Amino acid sequence: MRGDVAVLVDRVPHPSGSEPGVVLEVFNAIGESLSVVAVKESDIEPLRADEVPTVRSLAAAG
Repeated sequence: MRGDVAVLVDRVPHPSGSEPGVVLEVFNAIGESLSVVAVKESDIEPLRADEVPTVRSLAAAG
């Protein structure tokens, strides 16, 4: 979900030279792995010093 914090696992070149992708691992608030996802590189944003992480219930994420 937008705003989730994830760890970069790998960068993946697009086979036809289009936008590369990235593989991310998403964790819950206590560090347990929830999923590994592949998204376009432009879909990710770096963390910033002026942001504070928040939490949400996985049940609410539906």
